Amino acid sequence: MSEDVADVLIIGAGASGAAAAWSLSDTGMRIVCLEQGGWVDPTDYPTNAANWESQSFGPYAIDPNVRGLETDYPINNDDSECVVVNFNGVGGSTILYGAHFPRLHPSDFKVKTLDGVADDWPIDYATLEPYFVENDRIMGVSGLAGDPMYPPKQPPLPPLAMGLVGETVARGYNKLGWHWWPSDSAIISEPYDGRDRCLNLGPCMSGCSQGGKSSTDITYWPRAVQRGVELRTRCRVREIAVDDEGMAKGVHYYDENGDEQFQRAEIVIMACNGIGTPRILLNSKSSHFPDGLANRSGLVGKNLMFAAS
Repeated sequence: MSEDVADVLIIGAGASGAAAAWSLSDTGMRIVCLEQGGWVDPTDYPTNAANWESQSFGPYAIDPNVRGLETDYPINNDDSECVVVNFNGVGGSTILYGAHFPRLHPSDFKVKTLDGVADDWPIDYATLEPYFVENDRIMGVSGLAGDPMYPPKQPPLPPLAMGLVGETVARGYNKLGWHWWPSDSAIISEPYDGRDRCLNLGPCMSGCSQGGKSSTDITYWPRAVQRGVELRTRCRVREIAVDDEGMAKGVHYYDENGDEQFQRAEIVIMACNGIGTPRILLNSKSSHFPDGLANRSGLVGKNLMFAAS
């Protein structure tokens, strides 16, 4: 049982976990990240094989229930009209996402004021705008400046070619008088940061062996690891432990050999997607939190909403 103490412990090495690790990596703190899956070898992606299409419906399916890897866990979506799309591994769901990369719109922060639903955010677009810019730079985002639906912004890379399908859709929009604009994409349109541009090797949602799609295993994580962040793979977290005051003090997890370990930490950051995060919170029962950590409302694990990416 490990008794060393991390200043910050991050659970999950996907998009948010990677960004959190990188952003804290220059503080001098000891940062540890536990990831349920492992590193993905780009040579294993389906686009390197003749049977790439069948692999995208098997070991590289976007649905973990279909994929069924040992690093996955089954997800009961019987009562859901949407299928959960995730991936357990360094890079998380960015391994298999489509790299559609729109920012939140300024109006998204004021839905109560503008639409009379839910609540306004306590922050606004202007507060997050510098972070949007930094994230675009690190990930490598291609797009076209000038979209009147947003405040002025300049993607770091020129837009991707629209292709025949995109041009056909655009002509239809023009005929209907609808606004359209080339979407920002986390796909590099020209060589960038040591990576070569997209070569259209195959569908983005089965992984990118070219490295043209910006997943966090090839963008944020190399930077974070170089700065000293410790990334432990194939570590399945069971629950978060709390002290006598109900504050998180570390996590119980199973290492790559299946042995139970305990990692102490001053701060625990949850970054396990919309399924993994509530799973761990609900497992983390104690006298302080008999219904699961942070679940006094009884809403943890409920009302999950999906958005296309």
